[in-house]
Amino acid sequence: MSLPKTSPSPENLTAKQFIMKSLCYLVLLSSVSLFSSCASYQQSTREFRNSWDQGNEAEALVKLEKAGKAIKPGHDEELLWNLEMSSVARANQLPQIADYHLDISKSLVDENFGGGLLDPQKKGLGEYVGKFHDRNVLEIIRACRFLELNDPNKVQSSFTELRFKRVEARELNLKRIQDAESKAYENKNLKYNELVESGEIKLEDFVNVELSKKYSDFYNPMGDYLRLVLKNRTNKALDFAASESNLKQSLGPRKKFLLQEKPGNLKPVTYVFMETGSAPYRVETKIRLPLALFFAGQPPGGVLYAPVAFPELQYRSDFDDRFIINNGLTRAYMEELVDMDAVVSSEFKSDFPGEMAKAMIQTALAVAAQVAIEAATKKQQQDSLAVSLFATIAKVAAAEAFTQADDRSWYSLPKRILVQRVQTPPKGVIGVSTQSGQTKTFRVDSNSLTNFVFLKSLKQNSPIKVISNFTLDSAIAMSNNYNEDLYASNLSE
Repeated sequence: MSLPKTSPSPENLTAKQFIMKSLCYLVLLSSVSLFSSCASYQQSTREFRNSWDQGNEAEALVKLEKAGKAIKPGHDEELLWNLEMSSVARANQLPQIADYHLDISKSLVDENFGGGLLDPQKKGLGEYVGKFHDRNVLEIIRACRFLELNDPNKVQSSFTELRFKRVEARELNLKRIQDAESKAYENKNLKYNELVESGEIKLEDFVNVELSKKYSDFYNPMGDYLRLVLKNRTNKALDFAASESNLKQSLGPRKKFLLQEKPGNLKPVTYVFMETGSAPYRVETKIRLPLALFFAGQPPGGVLYAPVAFPELQYRSDFDDRFIINNGLTRAYMEELVDMDAVVSSEFKSDFPGEMAKAMIQTALAVAAQVAIEAATKKQQQDSLAVSLFATIAKVAAAEAFTQADDRSWYSLPKRILVQRVQTPPKGVIGVSTQSGQTKTFRVDSNSLTNFVFLKSLKQNSPIKVISNFTLDSAIAMSNNYNEDLYASNLSE
C-alpha cells in the first residue's frame, strides 16, 4: 500500500470536505504502520509467545502452526517463522518436523546472508534475513543433528561454515554501518555529527552494556567447544580446527568440563547439554529529542511530535540456572557453556551505530511530513477548529508511520546452554535435578566411548525434557524409546 504523493489540498474545500479527505489520508497513512508485514506477524504470533512464556511448548507449537498459515514463500517473515518452528518442534521432541524447517531456514539464510540494515527511506521493515546469532545457532543445531544421524560430511561442512561466517559477519556489519551512517551524515535536515557527540542517545538505555562485553563480537563459544570435543573423541581425519584458546579466553580456565577435555583420553564419557530459559527479545522504544538538537537550520513550526524509534532488548529471568548431574558415581553442577543473553547483547551493541543512523533518518522524514501537513492546512486551521484538530491527528499519524524500529527476533532461543562431562556409568543411568525440585533420569549406551545428551528446561519449575540422546561411535542413533524416565533408585544399582 502506497501513500498519496501529496496531502489533501485545503484550497476551495469546506471544513467538512477537508475532514473527509483527511480521514481517508489518515487511514492510508496509518495502514503503512498498522498493516505492515511485521505488525501483522507480531499480532498473529502473540498467542504463540504467550504459550511459550507460560512453559507450554505443546500449545506454543499449535499456536505457531496456526500463525504460519499466512506465511507463504517470499513472505517477509518466512525465515523467522521457520526458525521458530524448528526450535519449537525440537522442544516438543519432533525431530522430523524440526529437520524440515531447519532445511528451509538454511536455504533462506544462504540466499540472504549479505542482507543489510533496513533502508530508512522505505516504508515498512522489509524482509527478515536473520541476525548473525540466528545463523550461528542454526548451524550449530544442524551440526548436532548431523552428528546424531552419523553424517560426517555434513558435520564437517557445518563446522567449516561456523569458522568462516564469523569473519564475514564482521565485514558485512562494518559495511552496513558505514552505509547507514553515510546516509545520515549526508542528510541535509540532520545535524548527525552534533547529535552523536552530544551523548543524548545512550547505548545503556537499550541493552545491558556490561553483558555485551562478555564475549567478543559475533562469538558463540559452543561452536569451538563442539569442535574441541570432536577433535579429541572422533576420527582425526576430520579437520575441526578447534580453538581451545578462544574458549579459555571467553569462559575462563577453571571450567571443569574444559579441564577434563584432553586428547587421548578415551574412557567412556557422556556429554550432557542443558538448554534453559529463553533469550532476550526485541521491543520498540520511542524517545523524544528536542528538534534543535538534531534538525539542521531553524526548527520548523507546526511540528508536534518527533519520535525516534529504537529497538530495545528485553531480558527474561524465569529460568532454572542450577542443575546437578548424578551418574551414580559422583555428583557435579552443570556449568555455563553459552550465555545467549551475552551473545545477543554483543551483536546488538555492534549493530547499534547503524540502528541509530537509520532511526534519525526516519525521524527527519517524520518531521518533513509534518511540515508538509502544516503548510497544506495552515490557512484552513485559522478558520476551522475541526481542520486544526485533524491536522494535529495527521501529524501524529505521519510521525508514527515513518518511525519504526525492527523488533523482530527469534523468540524461542535458549537463555543459557550448560554442559558437563561425566564418566559413563556401567549401567548407563544418569540423572539431572534442579534446586526447584525437577528431576530427569535417562539411560545412555554404556558400551559407547562417547555419548551426547541434549536436555531442555523451558522455565523455572518446568519439567526437564530429553531432546536427543545419541552415541558418536555408532552408525545408528539411540531410539527415543530409551529416553523414557527410569526410577531414580536405579542410580545406585
